[in-house]
Amino acid sequence: MKLARGPRPLAIRVFAAAFLAAALLRLVRGLDDLTRAQSAYAAHLPWFAWDRDWTIVALSAEFTIALIPLVWIYLFAAPFARWLVLGFGALRLAMLDPAALTGALLVAVAMASLLTAQAGRWFARVPEPEQDGPAIFE
Repeated sequence: MKLARGPRPLAIRVFAAAFLAAALLRLVRGLDDLTRAQSAYAAHLPWFAWDRDWTIVALSAEFTIALIPLVWIYLFAAPFARWLVLGFGALRLAMLDPAALTGALLVAVAMASLLTAQAGRWFARVPEPEQDGPAIFE
């Protein structure tokens, strides 16, 4: 993948800010109340013995995983990441936790910004050819 050149459209900047804020909010809320986060993980994955350390690891892993499509979209304009975010964002909104309403709102804003015309042009752009051109060996 090549880095996308040029300024990012407003829709992509809104997506990045909202998506990063939602991921940070989830991480901070989890770290602020480890007992609640631990019990939430235990409810979803009861076969694993959750303790405070594993809860911190899981929260950090979720944050890191959220950064991957953010980088793909913002730095590389990868169209598949757009659909990945939209799919998983829809699942996240379907399993709405009333305690995480702010995060859900941020995810909804991020998803909506990916469906704008500006974002469509961003993902449809044609990468610039390399300056030197491809190497030819004869």
